[in-house]
Parts: sequence; structure tokens; C-alpha cells
Amino acid sequence: MLRIMSMSYNEARECAGCSLRDEKQVSTYILSFQIAGELLKQNQGDWDITSKEIILKLEGFADPVVIDVSSGTITYGTVAMPFYNRYSPEKGVKVLVDEVCSDLSISCGQDSNNSEFLFNAFVKLVEIFHARCDLRIGPSKTKGEWEMSLSQDGPFAWIGEDNIAENRFGEKMDISQWKNLRPEKVATYIFGFNRFCKHFQCPMK
Repeated sequence: MLRIMSMSYNEARECAGCSLRDEKQVSTYILSFQIAGELLKQNQGDWDITSKEIILKLEGFADPVVIDVSSGTITYGTVAMPFYNRYSPEKGVKVLVDEVCSDLSISCGQDSNNSEFLFNAFVKLVEIFHARCDLRIGPSKTKGEWEMSLSQDGPFAWIGEDNIAENRFGEKMDISQWKNLRPEKVATYIFGFNRFCKHFQCPMK
């Protein structure tokens, strides 16, 4: 599929951060991905990302776990619970997830380090580049594919459930070749491949 972007590429582009956005919104977005990542480490299941939510369909759960990346609430069945104000650096994400699971009456599994390579990469991309560069991940128009962008206006890139990344220059890369690398390195390579910022080199070059 041919994609034509309206904005021209600027080799000297600097990332546009979240300085103009509310700190709670920025933190909630990052925390949403971290919570989802922790739940997927503890439980087998499927996941999806929409424009407003991360949806987890976990094995043994009667209903999907829905995490609202804007409002900072997590919903299971008919029960919705805010999580933003419950987080503290001292207890960290794992303890927060354990508390939320207890309050929602859902079982917390053991940290089995389930292999969710693509979602783990998304978590690290958001942790590293959301506050700094306003990187966002949402649904693509193509089924089984997600769109990454810096802010709402781009530049854009795409990555599919087959682990094939495509940048706005039409270049494609199978990121599964990086599965044995640390998630931080994978996220940096993906960011560099999309040439979102001159400070991160494209691994193809």
C-alpha cells in the first residue's frame, strides 16, 4: 500500500516533547502501557490497542481488562477503578498491579515473563519516547497493524503483528531479528529506523 505523507522530511528535526501537555495525561499514558505489560507478563492472552484504550483478553478471565490511556481507569466487567493516583515510585508498577487485581477480584498470576515481544517493544517505546517526544501508538487503518506517530500530526510509521515495521519512506524492516536484544535497545532501534529524530541512527544505514 502506497502511503504519501504531506510533511517533508527534515534531517535536523528535533523531537517535539510533551511540555505543553498536562503532566497527568502524560504520566497516565505511560502508566497504562506499563500496567498492561505487567499483566501480560503474568497471564497468557491477546491484546489490542485502540485510539483510547488498551484491551487485554487474558486466559481464565471472564471479561476483557480495559485500560483507558486518557482517564487513567482500568475496567473489568462492570467495575471501573482509577489507577493514576494509586501509583508511587516506592512501590512501583508490579505492586500497583497486584493491588488493582485484588480490588477487581481477578487473580494475579506469577511473573512468568510470557513472550510478548511486540507489546514489550511498545511499552519501552512509550516509556522512553512519550514524554520526551510525544510518541503515541494507536490503531492503523490496516487490520493487524498499529500506527506510531510523534504527536497527533506525525511523522508516522507503522508496525504489524507480523513484526514488520514500515516507515514513511516506504522502507520495511523485520524487527523480530532484534528479539534477543534488551527491550530498551529494541525500542531505540525502532525509533531510529523511523528516523523520528537525528539523535537516533537508523539501523539500516
